[in-house]
Amino acid sequence: MAYSDPAGESTGTRVRRARKRVGITQRELAQRVGRAQSWVSGVENDSIPLDSIALVNGLARVLRIHPNELTARPYRGDTPAEDRGHSAIPEIRRHLERYDLDPEWVDEVRSLPELRAGTERASRLRLEARYAELAEELPALLSELQAATRLYPEPDRSAAFSLLSLTCQAAHSVACNLGYADLSLIAADRARWAAECSGDPYHEAVFACLRVRNMWSSTSWNDALTVLDSACAHIEDQYTAGQPKALAVWGGLQLRAAITAARKNDAVEAWSRHRLAAEAVTRLGPRQRTNYYDLSTNQPNIDIHGVAVAVELGDGPQAVRRGEAVRLPKGLQAGRAGHHHLDHARGLLWCSKREAALAELERAEKIAPLLIRNHPMAQQAVRTLLDLERYSYRERIRRLGVRMHIL
Repeated sequence: MAYSDPAGESTGTRVRRARKRVGITQRELAQRVGRAQSWVSGVENDSIPLDSIALVNGLARVLRIHPNELTARPYRGDTPAEDRGHSAIPEIRRHLERYDLDPEWVDEVRSLPELRAGTERASRLRLEARYAELAEELPALLSELQAATRLYPEPDRSAAFSLLSLTCQAAHSVACNLGYADLSLIAADRARWAAECSGDPYHEAVFACLRVRNMWSSTSWNDALTVLDSACAHIEDQYTAGQPKALAVWGGLQLRAAITAARKNDAVEAWSRHRLAAEAVTRLGPRQRTNYYDLSTNQPNIDIHGVAVAVELGDGPQAVRRGEAVRLPKGLQAGRAGHHHLDHARGLLWCSKREAALAELERAEKIAPLLIRNHPMAQQAVRTLLDLERYSYRERIRRLGVRMHIL
């Protein structure tokens, strides 16, 4: 399988080339990232892996490149079957870019209930990490919803804008998880615009959740926390009053803040934000079963984020302890479950529990194959296990490496 990195370069080679392009020495790069020169040398000769998103993003910022240039994303395939999802990106982009032009839709626009059902299917595909199917369905759905916002009278027009916003959020998820950073920015902006047109009072707060995900790539941790805090302040009265949507959005914002603070390596702030999210879930009570804005503000997601925060902080032992205590509910969305097993695997790998790490990676890939095969940290974990392979799991890791298109 051919990737966007046509020369098949290693991560270390890409780091070295980027460093030379900006005209700095290994020692200068080490000083700028707060590491020893030996660490930079180890990265460049591929003996030290870039095994955290914060590390990749921080290095990319110093090297004045996007993180995708270090991880060689997006990972494209040679055949139609291998390239599913990626091949739909140009049409998704085209429809998002023509959001304010006359609709192209030539067929009769379906009724609002039918469009809502289509949007709910897109949300399910997103939560199940079925990005190939979702990407292929998005262009037509975006086009028809755009037509609906022009043709429907009020109040159905506002409802159509709300559905369009959710569909743009689905496009944002596809772009982020398949590695199209520029498209994710466009999708987030269109989601915000459509939500504003719908009159949704929570549109700015929900948009903040999308916005900070794009800010992570530039290591703008303080700016991201400012955006999240501003969004929380905007809905604080509704949150204090216990309105369910406000509780759900507040909890989602705090989980984003917890991951942001963890990537900033601020453990106190990260766990504080995690507790605030848990408080919102406690206040929601049985209402947490309603997945407001697809934010999954519920107890299982709190537990999953506990593992994620520990991983982002580089705390392998705590990630393992928390991971072993998590009991994933039956029917949990594949995307959430896949991310959890990947995070648990990374913690296990840091604790030298290689066979257990491999088992978690296998679970993650079985549950959400496209998510895991397109995740740079999953790719790195598999490469590490291949480098450290033991006889007891040699064939399993090699089979996984083939499915991940690493071997």
